[in-house]
Amino acid sequence: MNLESHTRSNIKSNKNRLVYLDNLKVFLIILVIVHHVGQAYGPTGGFWPYQSSLHESVPWLGRFFRVNAAFFMGLLFMISGYFFPVSFDRKGDWLFLRDKLVRYGIPLLFAGVIMVPLIAYFYHVNYSSNFSLGYWEYFTRIWFGIGGKPEGFSSPIGFPEFSFAHLWFVEHLLVYAVLYCIFRTVFKNFTLKTTNNKAPRFAMILIMGTLIAATTFIAKIWFPIDKWVKILGFIQSEVVHLPQYIALFATGIIASRKQWFQMMDKKVGFTSLALGMIMAGIVYVRPLPETAMKCIEHNWAIYDSFMAVFICWGLVVLFRELFNSSGTFMQRLAANSYAAYIVHVPMVIVVQYMFDKVVIGGALGKFIIVSITSVVLTYALSVVIRKIPYVTKVL
Repeated sequence: MNLESHTRSNIKSNKNRLVYLDNLKVFLIILVIVHHVGQAYGPTGGFWPYQSSLHESVPWLGRFFRVNAAFFMGLLFMISGYFFPVSFDRKGDWLFLRDKLVRYGIPLLFAGVIMVPLIAYFYHVNYSSNFSLGYWEYFTRIWFGIGGKPEGFSSPIGFPEFSFAHLWFVEHLLVYAVLYCIFRTVFKNFTLKTTNNKAPRFAMILIMGTLIAATTFIAKIWFPIDKWVKILGFIQSEVVHLPQYIALFATGIIASRKQWFQMMDKKVGFTSLALGMIMAGIVYVRPLPETAMKCIEHNWAIYDSFMAVFICWGLVVLFRELFNSSGTFMQRLAANSYAAYIVHVPMVIVVQYMFDKVVIGGALGKFIIVSITSVVLTYALSVVIRKIPYVTKVL
């Protein structure tokens, strides 16, 4: 993830920092943590390694998940793409690629070999109906699939179970970094004009939404929401959202050259945000006639895409206008956001398991308490981890 690079490279130069992007990244990481907390207490539609023994349920979390999934990872891709050109210009091709291999590759190795198999084994021991296995046997036979699938073994995530889990995002950024480096190296003379830049207009947002909606609609024909595949056998992807992720990542790169984030008129940004919030509100409240709601459901790929683009641009402008200052506390959170993203899932599962038998205000009360606890402990753990020698070179 490129979450940390801007903070780390400009920590001593406040006048050059886009503080609002630091603050926006913190908001998004906290939203990701809370989203994953909710996986245990709502209709997620996917797999989660912890299962509540009290069977708590907050049905409206399904709407929370849908709105979040529409925009928050796409916005993280857009912000990450924004810092690629600056990093490449400063370091050149080889140092840029080496830096990304370290910052993305080492966390992926840690996740694939240590962190995620331990999480998966936790599920196997506590919730799976499969026969008992020691960790080493699970690690070799089930995680890596050495020796083939054991007879009678079933898995909710496929076989072998190897995956990067939530670090699919980091894996994608590593792939995009390699492709970006190749492009910049091969097309050395290609440049985007940066003179007489014009502020993006609302029409551009509509065009973006249209292009993403069209490609997403086509992708959904073969790949429904929550269907994950491994492109080329190893790139974990929810294909239906790939058009959005790639488009917003590329938009971030162009925005960096064109200074779009700084130049967008606040009226355009706030209009975009208002439209996105109205669309999100319709998902939450369902105020329209049932026929209209069914139409939205039937054309979710289109609705989802426009809502995402509106909210992404709207939040950038909102944070630029209202949250463009930062004290020591927020700077500390921003500096630890990348580490928090990497370690938050095991921390969330630990907290969920700790509160498993606790009754506090029903399912909603537990969701709120576990969310707050998970956010605090995740960032606390991130601070501790980044004090380990050499870890800050990665995180």
